[in-house]
Amino acid sequence: MVETGADGLLVSYEAGNHLHRYGGRVFADGRYELFTASGQQRPGWTSYEPFTPDQVEEIRGAVDEALAAELPDRVSADRPPQDAPTARFTLGDREIVVADWPANAPPELERLLGRIRDLRRRPPVPSTWELWTGTKRVTLAAECEIGEVAVLEALRNAIFLPSPSSTRSGGAAADPPDGTPLVRITFATDKGDEVLEIRADGRRVDRTPARGEQIQDLDADRMAAIRHALAAEDWAALPTRLC
Repeated sequence: MVETGADGLLVSYEAGNHLHRYGGRVFADGRYELFTASGQQRPGWTSYEPFTPDQVEEIRGAVDEALAAELPDRVSADRPPQDAPTARFTLGDREIVVADWPANAPPELERLLGRIRDLRRRPPVPSTWELWTGTKRVTLAAECEIGEVAVLEALRNAIFLPSPSSTRSGGAAADPPDGTPLVRITFATDKGDEVLEIRADGRRVDRTPARGEQIQDLDADRMAAIRHALAAEDWAALPTRLC
């Protein structure tokens, strides 16, 4: 059975590259903490409702399963792509580094993270972000609440805040081809997918199982803020999974 460290840490993980990182940790007393950070920011851990003793034992069992697989200290990848994320796991007194995460993820570690997600008291709504970079569409996945992802903050605020910051400086990227939105966000809810699209012509299109399709015209300030937020990040260089 896994032995916890002096600080009571049962499992921790951190994944990402030089542009964006995320991670989580679970302690033997049930404490559960997550972080996301951009660039060289220090992780700012946020505490969530702790796991129960029974849930901690389930997580401990998943850690034991991963340790029993006798994974190497470093799981290498053949010719990983540029900016490929790296993951670092601490399982009791073991440290395991996985190159090209999550494409190269050992199934034991994927099952461990899946068990932690399944046991959360308030499961987050997973979302998929399809973003137009000016030259191509990039797809990113967030399996946590989007408010926890620092790299999405500016774009999230531009889309959802009642009065986004007015930003009209800088050159505008080329519009996407017909049929491709600037932004498409898909929220995988229990009642079905909810989709939000921002079109280059200034329309916002919402589609939900309950209300069907709704369209509204966005004002120039909001569109400028969205375009500015899109241009401010190198989305193609980020890990495909943001958390």
